[in-house]
Amino acid sequence: MDRLACVNIAALPLQLLLRTEPGWIRVPAVVVEDDRPQALVLFVNAHARRLGVRPGQCYATALALAKDLRAGTISQLQIIRSVQTLVDGLRRYSPHVEPSVEIPGVFWLDAQGLNRLYPSMQDWAQAVYRGLQGAGVRAAIAVGFSRFGTYALARCHQGTTVCADAAEERAAVQRVPLTSVDLDPDVRARLHVLGVETVGEFLRLPGHGIQQRFGDRTHALYQLASGRRWAPLVPVPADEPQAREIHFDAPETNTERLVFIVKRLLDSLLAALVRQSRAVVELTLWMKLDDRTTRTERIRPAASTLDAAELVTLVRLRLDTLGLSAGIVTLRVLAETCPASSHQSRLFSRHACRDLDAANQAFARLRAEFHEDVVVRARLHPAHLPAAQFAWERLDRMPVLAAPRVVTSRPLVRRIYAKPVPIRNPQSTTRNPQSTTRNPQSAIRNGERPLLGPYVVSGGWWAGGVHRDYYFMPIDRGNLGWVYFDHRVRGVFLQGCVE
Repeated sequence: MDRLACVNIAALPLQLLLRTEPGWIRVPAVVVEDDRPQALVLFVNAHARRLGVRPGQCYATALALAKDLRAGTISQLQIIRSVQTLVDGLRRYSPHVEPSVEIPGVFWLDAQGLNRLYPSMQDWAQAVYRGLQGAGVRAAIAVGFSRFGTYALARCHQGTTVCADAAEERAAVQRVPLTSVDLDPDVRARLHVLGVETVGEFLRLPGHGIQQRFGDRTHALYQLASGRRWAPLVPVPADEPQAREIHFDAPETNTERLVFIVKRLLDSLLAALVRQSRAVVELTLWMKLDDRTTRTERIRPAASTLDAAELVTLVRLRLDTLGLSAGIVTLRVLAETCPASSHQSRLFSRHACRDLDAANQAFARLRAEFHEDVVVRARLHPAHLPAAQFAWERLDRMPVLAAPRVVTSRPLVRRIYAKPVPIRNPQSTTRNPQSTTRNPQSAIRNGERPLLGPYVVSGGWWAGGVHRDYYFMPIDRGNLGWVYFDHRVRGVFLQGCVE
């Protein structure tokens, strides 16, 4: 008998939302269908559920139940891309993967014949489970013999579930509560009135009356669960890599000619993608050089695109900066693709006033001309010392932020030096004396100079201890400096300046 497995990634849109908003993990959060107060709640996290928020409520009602509720939308394009990424990842464990059309996050895998690669089905299921955990998603895996049986067990249980034979699967499915099955809430409520709480009790109902009393959708589920409807695995075919290649008769070094050749390859490549309704997410330029070395350059547009002019512009910027050790003898252009769509959704209640597409295109040009890591942003970190409370991370896309509020005075920007500058006379930060002082106040004030502070930072015994007094005070040319007195080394340091 054929082996089948089901992977259930519970509330996939909610997991996508919490991945983009990690600060919402510990607060009530929901996914809504669109950006309006009366939009229906689609998915609810545990914190919101404890406060009485349920799927099917409108957002205004949910907000009345949980005043700190966070809400966001996940576009259909985001879900499609995530499902495609998960399918590609699951193909590492089985060549045949079928994603559910109706429920995003449910996948069926062909588990037949894998006993030659894994000691047991339990080991294979654990490998799939660990792989999904490594991808940052929470999932449950059930291995059995039928489509509905594996689906019901994956929705009901946590972790991995493996059935040794079909009889064990049928017995386990009988005990699955109907709340774990994708039934219409109204149908589930009517069945609850009849005392039908489990799949086994549901299957004991007379089949000829299901369609008349509960509708076509419930009847189809009943037929599938009872085994009267044949539903074989329908795996989606793997996307063939889109690539174009050219071999040069003589090593090519001229950038203008290379750009012209890349444009010709791109025109052919994009024509094929249009017929497949796909768009380019990333271009890879693979080059074999005359000295037998290879070079790989990756170019990412601001968003998935079929615009040849935009891609050629990015390619030109990248080629202009390459310092190749020899001429190119083979050039291959590969495209990573996604489903093409012109619809670009924004997150709930976080619309920006600025043109984010233009900003992302500018960032893409900067990355193409200089380096992939040239565009960064500061990320706050919990740390003891002020200079360690942030770190720079790569920025792939401009986040969609709310419109800035109007303030009476513009905020000041604190510029923190990578390495503090030791000083003795705050009026001249270019000196680097070795002498110290025993009086921090006199060393900082330097007479009657105005300052703000001290702001004391002490502790850190696990790293040798720290005791610093931070001050804001004028320095050379009327600038405002951020200085501190270090009690351990008895010295004054310029940590940064305020602009």
